[in-house]
Amino acid sequence: MAYRKPKQSPGYKRNEQSALARQIQADLQKLGMTQKELATASGMPEARLSRILRSGKVRLTEQDINQLALGLRKTTAERDNLRYLAWPELYEIDKALKRRDGCVFLVNCELAEQGLPLLGSNFEE
Repeated sequence: MAYRKPKQSPGYKRNEQSALARQIQADLQKLGMTQKELATASGMPEARLSRILRSGKVRLTEQDINQLALGLRKTTAERDNLRYLAWPELYEIDKALKRRDGCVFLVNCELAEQGLPLLGSNFEE
């Protein structure tokens, strides 16, 4: 029995890869690694890595980023770049920490301008 590709609705677009997924793919190519080799080196299940690379619609954790960084033989600065790709708001927060802003409002203004998630308030409880 011949298998055919499933029909797709007109205008259907495949989920585009996230910036993090594109970076990981580039690193894999640069290192000459396969997805399976990265999964083994990073101690991450192949299915999870596949989901990260396919659509990026995965709830990432710091542990995921650290495991990927170790598997891809990244430095701490390169690991931080993976973090910024996964969570762009961290870049603005880290910039504010370096400036020693000391004000969540100022950081939230910068985050809002870029359409990124804002820092919450501890007084919302």
